[in-house]
Amino acid sequence: MSDEEKGKHIVERKYVDDSRIIEPEKLEIGGIDVSGHWGTLVLPRTIEDFDNSMLKKVKSMPRGKNIEKCWQCGNCTAICPVAHAHPEFNPRYLIHIVKMGYSAEVEKLKDTVYFCSGCGLCSSVCPKGVDPQGVMIAMSIAFKSKKGYR
Repeated sequence: MSDEEKGKHIVERKYVDDSRIIEPEKLEIGGIDVSGHWGTLVLPRTIEDFDNSMLKKVKSMPRGKNIEKCWQCGNCTAICPVAHAHPEFNPRYLIHIVKMGYSAEVEKLKDTVYFCSGCGLCSSVCPKGVDPQGVMIAMSIAFKSKKGYR
């Protein structure tokens, strides 16, 4: 089975690396055949590489100063027309990985921040006053200046 086919039924497939998906060719549990996608296992992800320098850069910019107020409600992503057209663009998740310092994940997804159209709908529905539109702008500036960040 190719990596492209592996785990295609997983709802949030885009967030799981191929190497972490195991679909056993032959697996029987209690007399029931759960081979293939029925026995899919997703290995746990252990993150050991944290880097909060990107968070510091984003917070130092006027439009990114409220990033830490985000409580991950998802309103920004739910209303975002770009996120609906391009599921790989997820403002809630981008804010989360920058706040947490998941440097490998940031490196993998940083180019999606440029999908933001700047419409401001996300900022209008944010219950915590984070200004996700401004945070996306701050991130795009921070990602361009890689100095001090991978």
